Amino acid sequence: MSIAIHSRKICPVGLDFLKQLVTLAELYQKRVMISSTLAELLDASMVSQLPRFDLTQLNLQLDLELIISLGGDGTFLETTHYLKDHAIPLLGIHTGNLGFLTRATQAEAIAGLVAFFKGDYSLEERILLALYGSDVPIAFALNEVALVKRDKVNLLTIDSYIDGQFITTYRADGLIIATPTGSTAYSLSCSGPIVLTNSNSLVITPINPHNLALRPLVVADTALLSFVVKRHNKDILVAIDGRTIPIAMQEELVVKKAPFLLKVVQFSDTTIFDVLREKLYWGLDARKQ
Repeated sequence: MSIAIHSRKICPVGLDFLKQLVTLAELYQKRVMISSTLAELLDASMVSQLPRFDLTQLNLQLDLELIISLGGDGTFLETTHYLKDHAIPLLGIHTGNLGFLTRATQAEAIAGLVAFFKGDYSLEERILLALYGSDVPIAFALNEVALVKRDKVNLLTIDSYIDGQFITTYRADGLIIATPTGSTAYSLSCSGPIVLTNSNSLVITPINPHNLALRPLVVADTALLSFVVKRHNKDILVAIDGRTIPIAMQEELVVKKAPFLLKVVQFSDTTIFDVLREKLYWGLDARKQ
């Protein structure tokens, strides 16, 4: 069986982890593969001993039992984008700045991988969003799907529906549809609520709404959401976990829960509340620092 690892940049910490992973994998008779992107960042001696894989062809790597994202949350989201519905467990190793998604440190990961190879680990399932165009899914998102404008002046006018029932017309700089995982990302920066990952819900958050009474809306993750952008003199963009695609006016966009789940490897008992206290300083009294 093989372990795949992907990173968009390499630092001394990441390089040290990679060397330890290769040594550990040899002990358990596992093969380590590196993404083509990571291979370009390593020196020739290391690249020559590690086979490469193509992120866009994960379906051809039939013997993968784990894929590791080494870096920050952006690298984790990129890995998720290519992982899609292949049902390969994903482990995020934190070498970035924030670390909401990539919680495990290098030391935790090495100890955890020993347990993983022995079958002692748990999987946390995360829902994803599917963006549909003409009844065909065109993209999947772990954090959010956002309708955003190209220019800085004109507001978007967006008719919104849930299960065919009209919600309202949003006049705003944009609209975010977030998963529980994504509730601590773009949606949170627009005053959206923090939603627990097991809450079976989605969040619709307007970006700078013209009507201040339009607040974020929490809906069941079984809902079928549809949106039509009206009265805007330029094309708009749809951002899927930071990747953008243009769409035309009056085109109906349908967003709903994807028909598959992301399986995230968990090594520790760290909870979302531990992360919020550490990353967002919940409970910290600055006067006592």
